[in-house]
Amino acid sequence: MLSEIRIKNSLGIVNLYFKNLFEYLSEKEFLTFIEKGFEFMDKNNGLNTKTNFITSFNNLLLEHQFNNSNIIRNEFSYFNYLLGEFKSYGEFKDFKDLIKASLFNFEKHSFHHVLGEIATCLILSEKYAFKKYEKELVNKRSIDFEFLNRQNETIYIDVKTIDYNISKYEKEKFSDFLNSRLKQYYEDKTEKLDFETKKKIFIFPIISGLNLEIIKENQEYLNTIYESSTLEIDKFQSFSPRIFGNIQDTFFRLFSINEIINPEKNFK
Repeated sequence: MLSEIRIKNSLGIVNLYFKNLFEYLSEKEFLTFIEKGFEFMDKNNGLNTKTNFITSFNNLLLEHQFNNSNIIRNEFSYFNYLLGEFKSYGEFKDFKDLIKASLFNFEKHSFHHVLGEIATCLILSEKYAFKKYEKELVNKRSIDFEFLNRQNETIYIDVKTIDYNISKYEKEKFSDFLNSRLKQYYEDKTEKLDFETKKKIFIFPIISGLNLEIIKENQEYLNTIYESSTLEIDKFQSFSPRIFGNIQDTFFRLFSINEIINPEKNFK
């Protein structure tokens, strides 16, 4: 049972840093999340290597209390921005389901994966017509999003977060590494599907662990993955990767490769 102080502090933090959440969840639903989340943390001794939403929320409480950093606060400010932007697309039941599923999946979803899915959905909704969240394919694999493209054709898009170990970086092997990871993931998602169905499926990769030097050295490759990846040759289809980070140490968000390479041009 949540104490009155914990309820008060939790609601205060939400209203301060990401109050747009209450456009999609009721206060009662959020308090249910908080109660279940802290129960999960207590059972696991407060440890969660995946840094899921409840762990990140607890870190936000601590960061606010001690005021020793802005890292988590910047991430939740971006979360609030994404929630606010989605209001312009109307009331999507599936989007509310996306938020609830991301919050309550204590064992799987990291907070960055939550941000990545929501940001991806928003980015794609600017270009395509959103149809459904969490689509089950005929091979029983789950895929994140169903959209209609500009030709009114159904496409399926799955977000894949990739953690890159920068200590193993070799320029000559970087594209092979990423292509291999994307191909392996794509083949798992599309196993036993016919070719016509596979043509409708795309990966939306989000990479963490890259520094500016690596991105600059590989910008041509990273920017052309969408145009160059084909089923016939590469055995996968992918959008160009996005990167989480801070531009000029001012704000946190999901960036395109060009936005990272030329921040002055894209963020005047």
